[in-house]
Amino acid sequence: MYKVFLIEDEIVIREALERMIPWNEYGFELVGKAKDGEIALPMIRKTKPDVLITDIKMPFMDGLTLSGIVKKEFPDIRIVIVSGYDDFEYAKKAIALGVDDYLLKPIAKAEFVNVLQKIYQDFEEKGKQQDYYEKFEQEFKKYENHSRRDFFELLVTKHVDLQEIYEKAEKLSFDIMAESYNMVFFSLSESKDTDTVDQRYSQRVADLQKQIDDALQKEKELYVFRNQTFSYVVLLMGDHENIQERTKQCVKLLQDILENDQSGLEWIVCASEPVERLSQLPECYKKGMQIFAYRYLGYSHVVSSDMVPVGEHESENSEIKDLVSVDSNVVNPAIFQNFLCNALENEVEEFVDNYLQMVGESALKSKMFRQYILLNIHFCIVSFLQKLGYEKDAADNSLLEASGMSQPLDIDRIEGSISASLKQAIQLREEKSKGKYQNVLQNAVQYMEENFADENLTLNKVACVANVSANHFSAMFSQKMGQTFIEYLTSLRMHRAKELLRCTDKRSGEIALEVGYKDSHYFSFLFKKTQGCTPSEYRNQGAV
Repeated sequence: MYKVFLIEDEIVIREALERMIPWNEYGFELVGKAKDGEIALPMIRKTKPDVLITDIKMPFMDGLTLSGIVKKEFPDIRIVIVSGYDDFEYAKKAIALGVDDYLLKPIAKAEFVNVLQKIYQDFEEKGKQQDYYEKFEQEFKKYENHSRRDFFELLVTKHVDLQEIYEKAEKLSFDIMAESYNMVFFSLSESKDTDTVDQRYSQRVADLQKQIDDALQKEKELYVFRNQTFSYVVLLMGDHENIQERTKQCVKLLQDILENDQSGLEWIVCASEPVERLSQLPECYKKGMQIFAYRYLGYSHVVSSDMVPVGEHESENSEIKDLVSVDSNVVNPAIFQNFLCNALENEVEEFVDNYLQMVGESALKSKMFRQYILLNIHFCIVSFLQKLGYEKDAADNSLLEASGMSQPLDIDRIEGSISASLKQAIQLREEKSKGKYQNVLQNAVQYMEENFADENLTLNKVACVANVSANHFSAMFSQKMGQTFIEYLTSLRMHRAKELLRCTDKRSGEIALEVGYKDSHYFSFLFKKTQGCTPSEYRNQGAV
């Protein structure tokens, strides 16, 4: 129901208009009436009607003055002027104010009903357009845009011109001005102990990711970015006083969703430490990644910053580790297997630093134990590369050379040897994956080209056909194709629609169904939004 407010200084006419129209039958509800504009104005501000029907000549405040005030406060309100004065000057002023119609007394019921029906249809059409626009926004924001990823990289890269960040933010309609910032990291996967590089399709992960996306979209002053192929960063903004609380609330929101999942998925959530300047976001990101790297060392679920060693001064208060007290997890091959399967090359140094701190310098002073650790890592890498199809000698020999050192402990050399070996293994992994992922992408694109007319075609469905995870497929598709899944799908549908408009006499509704849109009105809206003209205009232009 659309709300109507009626103003008429003559009570007989006012009551006649009220009785004459069966408001509900035409989709309206009479929410108020008054005898002049001065009395009506506070009532209008309270009831916020959709339609204002007002006489022109009234005491205290006339209809034109009232209309001007109301239009400024409620730009979308529809106004119908009723007057017994057939005066062209009144009509001109009414039109200038944006009045929708101008009726002369005495008013015939049929004429009044026609005006109301026209306004009702306009409301309905406007509502549909708004619904279509919101649907369009949802669809195109659902899958990560390349420009969002580029913007995120700008935010977390040191020595970037702030003016460039502000200009990019304006283009993307990102409001990034705030007193304080922080980052929350999260990832989820089938299993942390996987021994395969492939991330197979998982409906469970896809469903949980959607649940997280929906929950975060309801929150204000935050943006979600893809951090790496299987992880995300939530950029939080707020005041100095509330940024810590906002961080806790975001972590709690993610934790609640993930803990309520009973499917046994592996997940981790952690937060960085707040910063006060946009230019400090690289430090915020680095600190968060240091904590986030602990997921490869057996930590899961929520990881807090107080467990992460951040400097040598803290070791004075920590328990001295020796060979007796060394955590047995440090020699668990699954740590390196998981890292080699999932990590990126730029994560290596943080991971190695965290790993060596977990082992402890005191334990590494033992030559025998040091050799054991380094050889254990070396053979984990060899085993990993063999599973990828490489020969044993493909592995870097830095660890073997470091394990043979007879001189006193050299932490820098050990760290450098482990880092070099891991980086080389990850590079070989990526090299091997390129051809395989190219085939996956080709198969996926072929499937889309053959099935784009299916209205139920989704990223999850195509990822399932390609037998890779939805997250992995989304990231891979955007990177290789230079556009998101939904952008490419829409372009396929629009290309076919233009062919049908150009080469057939099919109606727009028929074409909509043929290219995958059940709602012909939404198809027309989307066509105009993406092609710059309506389907009928395109056909009439004879465009190529």
